Amino acid sequence: MQANIYFSKVRSLSLPPSFSSPQGSTEIQAKSSVVVVGANGSGKTRLGSWIELESPQKSLVHRVGAQKSLSIPEYCSTSSMDAAENILLYGYYQHNLPLEQIQNYKIGHRWQSKPSTYLQSDYDKLLTYLFTEEFEKSTQYRQRAKTTEELQTPPETRLDIIKRIWEFVLPHRELIIGAGKIEARPKNGGTSYHASEMSDGERVIFYLIGQCLAVRENGIVVIDEPELHLHKALQSRLWDAVEVERPDCLFVYLTHDLDFAVTRVNATKIWLKSYENNQWDWYLIPESEDIPERLLLEILGSRKPILFIEGDRDSLDSFIFSHLFKNFTVTPCGGASAVIHSTRSFSHLKHLHSLECKGIIDRDFRSDEQINNLKGLDIFCLSVSEIENVFLSEEVLRAVAASLHREDTDSIIEQAKNLVLTHMEREKERLISAIVAARAEDKFSHFNAKALGEVDLKQALEDMLTEINISSLYAETSDSINTILNTQDYSAALRLYDNKGLLPQVSGIFGFKPHELTEYIKRLISSKSNEVIMEALQRTLTESKAILV
Repeated sequence: MQANIYFSKVRSLSLPPSFSSPQGSTEIQAKSSVVVVGANGSGKTRLGSWIELESPQKSLVHRVGAQKSLSIPEYCSTSSMDAAENILLYGYYQHNLPLEQIQNYKIGHRWQSKPSTYLQSDYDKLLTYLFTEEFEKSTQYRQRAKTTEELQTPPETRLDIIKRIWEFVLPHRELIIGAGKIEARPKNGGTSYHASEMSDGERVIFYLIGQCLAVRENGIVVIDEPELHLHKALQSRLWDAVEVERPDCLFVYLTHDLDFAVTRVNATKIWLKSYENNQWDWYLIPESEDIPERLLLEILGSRKPILFIEGDRDSLDSFIFSHLFKNFTVTPCGGASAVIHSTRSFSHLKHLHSLECKGIIDRDFRSDEQINNLKGLDIFCLSVSEIENVFLSEEVLRAVAASLHREDTDSIIEQAKNLVLTHMEREKERLISAIVAARAEDKFSHFNAKALGEVDLKQALEDMLTEINISSLYAETSDSINTILNTQDYSAALRLYDNKGLLPQVSGIFGFKPHELTEYIKRLISSKSNEVIMEALQRTLTESKAILV
């Protein structure tokens, strides 16, 4: 569960002015946590240093750096509580010195004057703090027990809390708290081992929990790379538990891991674009119901224009377009409707990202009017019915034959054309019906849903139905299909005819097995000497020129 279920107080976080809007120090509001997402080199660590050492809230901030040693000492001693706490949080302690002055020593002692690059090695300080608190609470409990006969519940120490959360995150392991030492063992009763022999994940989980518990009340905890050394399955489990344990604190995560960012469900999210000349360029990411957050975070981090496409990352669409449009961030987002929706929605956020945004979808059975309307939105339709037909174009088939050094290229092309047109003739009725149905379905979108009252609604329906003349549509479509078949117009056939079974059959004309032609073309595209096949693709996909403009 997210911590905000238990704690809904709105907190503020001061940030430096953004390069894009230099209006002075900026405060943002957050209920549970803040996630700063940025690529490597975008200035996340320096931003964390600024929050800790320069912000108006610096007295509240404890930062856990990404550069840290996980070396655990064999044994640990205790000290006074004040000394242990101040040495852990500030790297310095002097008896009777006010806290305000001790804080001034943090950059020199805790960070050795290198707050963005120093390798923090404070596991021993953390353990001293934890065992000192354990010893102090145990002593106080024993002293109280001596003066009263009333049975008292032992106080829960920070080591108790660490053990509870650690074992929750790692349910197959058990943490053993001893006198000045930490051990672990399998939950089923295997041999115990010292903390120094723990895996990096086991040690970092203990370390992170301990650091967060050490933060003073109502503090701000800055975690640089919260996902470091942690398996993805454990990240959300750990930080959900820690946030619940410290509902008084505001957690600020600095990360480049989009998967982690998405796990902070109700967090305020910031995109950190860049850092230059001691200035950050950051934006508050708006909540959007139009674009999935994972997708929005991914494309915000791009420095190239965005091209939304159909399919997923393993699809043929993704493979072809990633090679054809190398200057774009090619972003698969499912079906055609998702491409249209994402392109329009992301274009409306241009004030946030300043990126060019386009979309490309299968032609399917769209009319010229629909295609032109989509083009006005920077959404382009393929010059073929579906992506598989690209590999059936004469240009691509000739490039394949040339790479195979076939002397019967014209015969191969003729056989491929005959195969496609013969199947189109056989499926003419199905194809005409599908196109007419698609045209009729489009007309339904013209229904006036704002009509008021029974009379107006009936009129709206009649007006829409008047536009849907099935007989006329069928005759018009039938004439178009017959013209293509009579003239043997192969390019026009590929533009209208949808049949995913064609490509495996054409593969046989080359002597390949059904799937091998597709794989061979993909290898050609991926090769160093891919000029011929890439030119063939560009000639086939005539809309590529408009996208590249």
